[in-house]
Formats: sequence, structure tokens, C-alpha cells
Amino acid sequence: MNADNEIERLRTELGRAYRALYAFAHAYREGKMINETAVFYHSPTIGAAARFVHEGVLDGSEYFIGKSVDVLHAALRGEEPKDTP
Repeated sequence: MNADNEIERLRTELGRAYRALYAFAHAYREGKMINETAVFYHSPTIGAAARFVHEGVLDGSEYFIGKSVDVLHAALRGEEPKDTP
């Protein structure tokens, strides 16, 4: 992967993270719980952030594409998935 592609991939991932953070912060300011649809939408980004915090990996949210939902759920809990493909 060349440097320009990697920069664009990381820029996309950072944008996803900022949108997720904004959605949660906006809901908090409004005194509301974020709705379930937004939680599901942002879950891969949150899972990617959890993987970065716990494992130091920066694969991003696309890491979860094509994997069992159990892999995402484990990342959201800060755990290693039991059976990684």
C-alpha cells in the first residue's frame, strides 16, 4: 500500500471516529440516550478504537468486514475473540 492510500485510509477512519464521538457528545448534551440505530452504525468504529486501545492495532473499522459478528462483540468488550477466522 502506498503512502497516499494509507493517509487516505487513516483520514477516513479518523472521520468515522469523529462522527461517532460527535453523535455521542451531542446526545449527551441534549440529555438523551443515543438511539439504537446510531449505536449499531457506530459499533465498528468503536470496536476499532477498542482494538487500538487494548491491542495497539490500527486496522480500522473495515477489519470487521467479512468476519463473524462475535469478533466485533469481543472487540467492543475489550476481549480477544474466542475463534478468530
